[in-house]
Amino acid sequence: MKKFALLLFVILIVPATGNGFIKHGLGESEENGKIYFQNLNFESFSGNEGICLIHPKLSHPVIIDKNSNFTIILSSPSFDEIEIRITTAYNPLPDTYTLQPEKIWNDGTWHIVVNSGNAAYELYNLTISLMIDGQQHVINEPKAVAIEKIDGNFTFIHLTDFHIGDPRGMSVSVKETIGWKAARRAIDEINLLHPSFVIITGDLVFGQLYPFEYAIEYKKLYEILQDFDVPIFLCPGNHDGYVQSGQDGFRLWKQYFGWLNYSFDYGNAHFVMANSYDWPYKSRVAISYAAINWGGYVSDEQLKWIENDLKQSNARLKVIALHHNPLWETSNDSLLHNPYYNRQNLLRIIWQNGVDAVLDGHVHYDDVEKVNDTLFITTTTVASSLSSSDAYWGYRLIGVRNWNIVSYNYKVPKFSIPSYHINYSTGKYNARIENSLDMDIKVQMSFHVENKSYSVENGEIVRERCRGDRKEIYIEATIPARTSLEIKIE
Repeated sequence: MKKFALLLFVILIVPATGNGFIKHGLGESEENGKIYFQNLNFESFSGNEGICLIHPKLSHPVIIDKNSNFTIILSSPSFDEIEIRITTAYNPLPDTYTLQPEKIWNDGTWHIVVNSGNAAYELYNLTISLMIDGQQHVINEPKAVAIEKIDGNFTFIHLTDFHIGDPRGMSVSVKETIGWKAARRAIDEINLLHPSFVIITGDLVFGQLYPFEYAIEYKKLYEILQDFDVPIFLCPGNHDGYVQSGQDGFRLWKQYFGWLNYSFDYGNAHFVMANSYDWPYKSRVAISYAAINWGGYVSDEQLKWIENDLKQSNARLKVIALHHNPLWETSNDSLLHNPYYNRQNLLRIIWQNGVDAVLDGHVHYDDVEKVNDTLFITTTTVASSLSSSDAYWGYRLIGVRNWNIVSYNYKVPKFSIPSYHINYSTGKYNARIENSLDMDIKVQMSFHVENKSYSVENGEIVRERCRGDRKEIYIEATIPARTSLEIKIE
């Protein structure tokens, strides 16, 4: 029993150190600037009247171009004044922009339309200040607004089965499981690849080890997700929604992340983020490792929402992201052999509405199938146990050109990018990147230096931001397969 308690302490408490991936800039000191859950107000989720930001959030941000409108959705009593600001996320040279409301209405919740103006292309924290009966109320949401140059040519990452708190990753690597180093390492590599955004399809926590663990795991997950330097979009999996010891994982999901299902647009691409563990409360009960159901379930209500959402979209690219692949029956993922509810109806909706791709996880290995012109892309876990002899920890880089998916495999016929094949170390004016992959990679990094003119060796300056006597230089570079490259500024 003492050994088991020590193991829990090591997995859940000991921080990640020494993962061999050295980041430029603030590094671990950024931890001090993070926005933690206890500093936010989520009273409305517990049924009390209060102030709550519904959208955008860390888990479902807005991505817009310059001089574009977006809508803030807010639960709040009537307010006398409102101020909305965006600030570059955890940046040593912060830029803050005040966004003026262009339209406000209330249909039970407040809708506030604002314009991004000429704010720089960056990822921003959102701050909303309300004056109510002479008292100021402030809401802070990390990395909720991204301003990007949007066209039909971009990349995004599909990441799944993050499993914070899951000890099963020790079957792959004890060292990299302790302190969530495998999950953090994947974030570091993805930040360097710098896609337009990341989609994470469920099982972000574990929820099956000891009573009341969700409270610890969700808090730690919320902190770790703030390490991303690009926007992230989340949908839940079975491990996120068990009812353990009377603690409902989905209640904590709503407190930290909000919606269980939603959709978003990225230019002329439409993404549906679905909840494929939509079982009724009693059907989500688990006692330690013994869950009643861990397979797929899409409720009638959500199915109708998905169908209506897709019908209303005229996007050139349509994608559904969820945890359980609707091609596969999951009756074996149930103690009662319950089937994947509404699986066939979901497939009908996918094909009738011209969905180009379905992204999923759950099984901890890679798979790609094309059925009726729809790609069904399953990606391996980033940090848990593996379920196939050819599986490994990894994530998937998906390329889009002219609003069409043109690449999704690291290696044919199905494989994602393996973690731990990109290494990065920096000095003040240089960075060395080691690419051990069998493919070229395009990376982006930044240097915080004196406000002078610089040239770059082995890279290209794509933008600069100045503040007083300091400057941040953003550099892009291509690292050939199985090559180390040093990038210098001078």
